[in-house]
Formats: sequence, C-alpha cells, structure tokens
Amino acid sequence: MKNVIAITIMLTLVLAAVSRGADSPKGGSVVKGEGFNIAVPTFATEVKQGETQNVTIKLERGDSFKQDVKLQIKLSKGEGITFDPAKVTVKASDKPDVQIKITAPKDAALGGYIVSVTGTPTTGEPTSVEFKVNVIAPDAGYTIKSDSPKGGSTLKGEGFKIAVPTFDTKIKQGEVQSVTISLERGDSFKQDVTLQIKLSKGEGLTFDPAKVIVKASDKSDVQIKITAPKDAALGEYNISVTGTPTTGEPTSVEFNVKVVTP
Repeated sequence: MKNVIAITIMLTLVLAAVSRGADSPKGGSVVKGEGFNIAVPTFATEVKQGETQNVTIKLERGDSFKQDVKLQIKLSKGEGITFDPAKVTVKASDKPDVQIKITAPKDAALGGYIVSVTGTPTTGEPTSVEFKVNVIAPDAGYTIKSDSPKGGSTLKGEGFKIAVPTFDTKIKQGEVQSVTISLERGDSFKQDVTLQIKLSKGEGLTFDPAKVIVKASDKSDVQIKITAPKDAALGEYNISVTGTPTTGEPTSVEFNVKVVTP
C-alpha cells in the first residue's frame, strides 16, 4: 500500500512539472525521468477547404527515456480531414519535433474537428492527447453563418448584412493581423454604409481603419488591420462591427480575437 501511495505521489509531481495545458498525460513509466509526454498545439489550427496546413507535434522525453515511440494521428471520431504522416516512429536518436501535414479536401465540412495523437513506447504505457482543427471557407475566413442581422430595410433586396470571420483570429503580442469584413448588399441596396470597428468592452487592441465609409460603388470587402501591443493581455477579445446606412436601420455583429504569446 505504501508503495502504491508513493508511486501516485511521484506521478502527480512529475505531471505538475511538465504539463503546459497542451501536453498528454505521461506515458512510458511513472519513474522520474523514464517517461514521455506529447505536446500539441494549444489553440485551434485553421485549415481552409482545399488546402494543407503544417502543425508540429513534440515528444517531450524524460532525461532517462531512450525508447522509440510510435505516434498515431487520427480524428477522434468521423472523417473529413487527412494527415501525412498518420503514423510515424520517433526513434530515441531523433529530434523531438515531428511535422504533420493536415489536409482539408475542397468538400470538407466546415467546423471543428478533434484530432487524437497517441504515443506508444517500445515498453511501458501509451499516452494520448487531443487538439482542435477548424476547417474554414477559402474566402478570407468568413461565411454566410457569420452575418449580422439585416440592416437598412426589411424589404426584399433593400437591406444589407455584415460578414465577419467565423472563427477566432489569433494575433501574437506585438504583431498585426489583417481580417476581411464584407458588406453583403441586397440587389436594390445602393446606399453608402459607415462601418465602425471597436472592442465590445475594455481596451487592448487597435484597429486601422477604426471607421470607414463603404460607398455604394465600392467593392464589398474591407481589409482591417488589428494590432496587439507587446504588452497586450493574453486571451480573448470581442470585436463589434456596426454598419450605419445613409437612411434606415443600423446593424451590428461581433467576432473574436485571441491574443497569444510570440
């Protein structure tokens, strides 16, 4: 009984020392230095329909762990995206980082997919961890599902909507990210629309332009630069986009931005 308690305490201490939130539970052995963890992306990876995205999976070895480990990458359930390689053996002498290509076919269903990574050592216990992949449309990241309520007029063809990114936009501290906001006009809607972009509450990000007039003769897509200062607080920010026509009712929609470490 004492041996079981001692091993349980040791496992708890080891996991607390190595886990960063995206790590798997420890595999291989509970003895200090003898096991391994699998580290995967912390935030959701975005892949456009018809394109391929690279992700890095890392094998974190204990100081004394010298075994080969077989990694298997697959969807936790269902199908829709593919992995290359889907299986790979990371030898004891190999570098810990493994590059995996994730491909979303052109007809892949939009939305979130849960990817499972299982590591099996030559001897000892396997371990698994999951991360998320978002499949998005190839049109700059927005879809009809992200529309605002209708503004301008309720009459058929007389109103407009605002389309914003469907999935969270990630920005590193100290960097700038461009997003596309689209004005979707009814067939008979010929008015200018003033767009105002701001944080729904608080501060921490800036927008350029923060206000823009989309004239009736302009293209529907507007590029907005979002800047996260070096000292911006990490986490999620809600951004509000309000469109006000020359006459008629305004409308608003929100989307999320995540500020992450460089």
